[in-house]
Amino acid sequence: KQCDAEAPTSWSPRSASFMSTRTTPDVCCRCCRYRRHTRGQLASKVLVPRKPLRVWFDFGANVWVVVQLMCVPDTALALTSAWISVFVFEEYFADLSVNLSWTVVSFLLAFPLQNAIREAYRRRELALLALVELRATALNVFLANAAWDWPGAETYDGRAEDNVPKERGGGGVKKKPCNVPMAPGHAERVEALLVRVLDAVQEFLLVPRAGHARNEFPCGQQELVEISMALDVARDNILRLLGRLHRATEALKAAGMPANEASRINQYNMILVKDFERLYAAKTYYTPIGMRAVMRVAIQLLPFFYGPYWLHVTRGDNGEKTWTSIFFACAFSSLVSLLLIAMVNLEEQMENPFRHDNRDTIRVKDEVLSAKRAIRQAAEDLRQAWHQKVTFEWEVVRLPQTLVLETELADVPDAAGEDMRVAVDTSSRRALL
Repeated sequence: KQCDAEAPTSWSPRSASFMSTRTTPDVCCRCCRYRRHTRGQLASKVLVPRKPLRVWFDFGANVWVVVQLMCVPDTALALTSAWISVFVFEEYFADLSVNLSWTVVSFLLAFPLQNAIREAYRRRELALLALVELRATALNVFLANAAWDWPGAETYDGRAEDNVPKERGGGGVKKKPCNVPMAPGHAERVEALLVRVLDAVQEFLLVPRAGHARNEFPCGQQELVEISMALDVARDNILRLLGRLHRATEALKAAGMPANEASRINQYNMILVKDFERLYAAKTYYTPIGMRAVMRVAIQLLPFFYGPYWLHVTRGDNGEKTWTSIFFACAFSSLVSLLLIAMVNLEEQMENPFRHDNRDTIRVKDEVLSAKRAIRQAAEDLRQAWHQKVTFEWEVVRLPQTLVLETELADVPDAAGEDMRVAVDTSSRRALL
């Protein structure tokens, strides 16, 4: 039975605004999904499935993830080895039936593979930390260049002084020796420079990685050369742009900014360079190629060395073999190989922490876009007073008809693009919510 429910609200992270949408007929908001209203207004915007439904959703999604990890070219070779090993030992080494222990596999494959995956995730976290710090530092570099002011010749308006006396309608005459007027578009120039830095960093991080075993041989050396050239070109341009930020600081000093504040901005510039160097190290250095090579080769050879165990599985305790037992031995051998292939594929995906369009790696484009949006919002907010009240978008009441209250009203576009009159700041809004 379809339940009557409110139309859910969807949120677009790129526009940072809530938009009213209609509930699809197959979505039931009361018996199958619900909203966590007790956690706050923003949390109540999210429609989540109930616990029994989550179990099935998560299980189906997990199966699909495992299947995707297994669907690689190595799987075909591993399945071939798993099936051939059973029939080869059944045909030519029928007297070697032994119940082997799996301790060797644990020490030689499972533990090294687990450590490799853990190390790959640790590298991902370090790279993500460097990218987040670069984002935060870039925002603070822009704010320092755009918002910091200093004492002038007469009042605290050194940034606005343009060497034109106030009696003549100017911003005031600067005191020597720092008497160079601030360029009117200084903040916009720094913003454009930081955006170019972020664009270059994104291009740099999305270059395919090296560190493959094939790069040591003629079949992969051309790829290695092209990757190295692309990384070097991107690195040179990024460092050149970052160096220009120091000259932007010199422009502030020439306009009268005190040396201690200019030194603080140059420290921000230095941190920005350091964060990029950490990204460069994460991009150009990898886990040991030899360890990954040993694991991939050992997985392909493992079924043949465990041939006596497959014989033990097919014969059983009574020594009689059946087609069912043979099929089970082949299936068990395939399962072991497939699980190891999936784990190796997971480690291979995480080897490049900036791999594009992967569920576990850093979402480089989203992170860079978030940094650009933060700088853009900071630039727009400079025109507002710092003490001006801010109304969050999730606090805005949206109604399908005109809402007339004794308060400040604002025009807000709905999902269809039509303007609605909604209350954005009123004591009556709390009652409506």
